Amino acid sequence: MHILSPAKKQHYYSGSYRMLKKTLLAAVVLGLATTAVQANDVTGYLSGSLGQSDHDRFGSNTDLAYKIAVGLQANPYVALEAQYIDLGDATDKGFVSSMAAKATSETKGLGANLVGTLPLDDFKLFAKVGYHRLETKSKLTVGSEAGSRKAHDWVPSFGVGASYAFTPAIEVVAEYERYKDAGDRKVHTQNHVANFKHDIDLASVGLRYNF
Repeated sequence: MHILSPAKKQHYYSGSYRMLKKTLLAAVVLGLATTAVQANDVTGYLSGSLGQSDHDRFGSNTDLAYKIAVGLQANPYVALEAQYIDLGDATDKGFVSSMAAKATSETKGLGANLVGTLPLDDFKLFAKVGYHRLETKSKLTVGSEAGSRKAHDWVPSFGVGASYAFTPAIEVVAEYERYKDAGDRKVHTQNHVANFKHDIDLASVGLRYNF
């Protein structure tokens, strides 16, 4: 991560990026409406997963992460889920003009995923696309200067995974996800600035209870 550069004001969101976020949200809402109309035998599930997050652009970029989700399985192929996720912390350290510098970031939030599933007997393969409201607490320290900021960003996500059913009610789940452009803010001290915009990857395993 490029920790520091001369402080200056910048615009962080382009019109095209706003449009991408609105389009993705519309797709999720449309998917929910469509599956609700077509559903003949809707079932539900609860899941919890534990894993490791990887924050790009940070020196010490891996941390423990977890998530909890509740979902509606509209049919064997389509589901919609809501989740809470804690993506852990990341830290970067360095020196600027002989002064010690440190940047830290902590991200968590709520969101929804539209999930497509391919059933293969007791195994399932799935892919998901989501939209999340993430809170990122960022802090920058350079020598005796310090600055912090709490950002709330709507970010897109996507993932792939697989599950195995031990029983009709219990499944073990493994998946990989990416959360795009979390912490889309810059944190200033008196004379310095750090760019905290970054992607976060999550590899996790967990259990799912179907009801």
